[in-house]
Amino acid sequence: MIIFKEVTPDNFEVVINLRLRDDQVGFLENNLYSLAESKVFDYLEPRAIYNDDELIGFMLYYFQPDGVVRRMGPGEGSHEIHSDGQDYVYFKRLMLDEEFQGQGLGRASMEAAAEYFKEQYPSISFVELMHYLDNDTGAKLYEYLGYESTGEVRRTLRPGTEDEYDEELVRRYYY
Repeated sequence: MIIFKEVTPDNFEVVINLRLRDDQVGFLENNLYSLAESKVFDYLEPRAIYNDDELIGFMLYYFQPDGVVRRMGPGEGSHEIHSDGQDYVYFKRLMLDEEFQGQGLGRASMEAAAEYFKEQYPSISFVELMHYLDNDTGAKLYEYLGYESTGEVRRTLRPGTEDEYDEELVRRYYY
């Protein structure tokens, strides 16, 4: 059973030592960067992902109430969020350690996260995420799970750079 727990001194080292497969490196920032980002931008919520008692991954998200303007973090670019007057959760990152991939745990984690977000924030109407245009594996998974393309492509600054940009497709899972 997939559960989400806070990152604490007890699981911190395991979380920062989780690793992606080589072919996934570059699709998201490492967990140490994500944890640092969550300290600077306090609206970000980091969670360790467990399969029963075993730590298998990490996710980062935030609740976005309608009408709240946030100072966005690195890589977010400058864009206006069109939420149509609705609260939502932005699913910033999810990663599974390479050891636990290929077992259906990524799909199960995504499904459990959608349930978790709705339990934590009953007012939300959707979950939003973005993925790089060349992330075919992610795109297939998101489509399978019901994340619909909005057709919007956001240009975002690559963290740690001053002039390298990526284009990411916006998807939403509606409740």
